[in-house]
Amino acid sequence: MLAQLQALEQTIIAMKKQYTVTATELANLKQRIANDDTPQKIEALQNKLNQALLDIDTYHEQIDQLQQNRQTLEQQVNDLHQANQELISQNQDLKDKNALAISRAEVIRDWLSKIDHSN
Repeated sequence: MLAQLQALEQTIIAMKKQYTVTATELANLKQRIANDDTPQKIEALQNKLNQALLDIDTYHEQIDQLQQNRQTLEQQVNDLHQANQELISQNQDLKDKNALAISRAEVIRDWLSKIDHSN
C-alpha cells in the first residue's frame, strides 16, 4: 500500500507539474490574444483596399472623360484641318482672280496709254 501511495504521490506531483505547464501556456496564450492586433490590421488593410477600389473607379471615370475629351479634340482638329484646306483653296482662287484682275488692268492701262499717245 505504501508503494501505491508513493505512486499516487508521484502521479499527483506529475499532474501538478503538468498543471503548472498548462496554466503557464494558457496565460501566455491569453496574453498573446490580448496583444493580438491582427483584427485591427485586417480592418486597416480592408479600409485601404476599399479606398484603393474607390480610387480605381475614380481613375476609370477620369480616363473615360479624358478619352471623350480626346475624341472631341481630334474631331475639332479634323474640322479645323478641313476648314483650313477650304480656306487654302479659296485663298488660291482669290490669288488667281487677283492675278487675272491685275493682268486685265495692265492690258486696259496699256490700251489707255496707247489711246493717250495716239491723241
